[in-house]
Amino acid sequence: MGIRVRVTLGATLALASAAALAQNPAGCASVKFSDDVLARFPRAQEACLDVISRGGQDYAVFNARLSEVRGNTMRVRFQLPDGTFGPTQSVTPPRDFRVLINGTPTRVADLAPNQELKAYVEVSRPVLALEPADTGQQMVIVPLVAEEAVEEERVAANPAMPATAGPAPIFATFGVLLACAALSLRAVFRLRALRRSFK
Repeated sequence: MGIRVRVTLGATLALASAAALAQNPAGCASVKFSDDVLARFPRAQEACLDVISRGGQDYAVFNARLSEVRGNTMRVRFQLPDGTFGPTQSVTPPRDFRVLINGTPTRVADLAPNQELKAYVEVSRPVLALEPADTGQQMVIVPLVAEEAVEEERVAANPAMPATAGPAPIFATFGVLLACAALSLRAVFRLRALRRSFK
């Protein structure tokens, strides 16, 4: 096989592979994500694989990887075109919800980290649709929450002592301890004086 034929064949295979790996430019490139969606997932446009319509709403399709499950809350990261993953998002579906994993209906609590999921994000608002394992059920829509927002809620619920409080509480504690020590010594000296007076 000549060099020219090899080069041509290589170029053809490369173009075919690129076409196979390409995301859906017609659907994804033309869809307009809302500002709220982009605030939580800034690279949604380029990570989009397809756009589908369900119940009169447009949903962008993404590959997602499960990072962690806490109770019924799933922490997922959307896959980007270069193979890396975006920021962590938190999703809490209903407690009895099951997803289809390798053809098996699986409860959220039984999912394992690093499992791959298909996620459907509504283009007009930051909600994620999870496709149920039973095709007879409707898609379940849950809020899409950026992990930074979850952390802010935790801090607000458990506020720590501000760093500007200063050393005053420490000095007050030492002052109380010194006062107690002084009173104890005074009591000891009085007791000794009383004993001497009785001798």
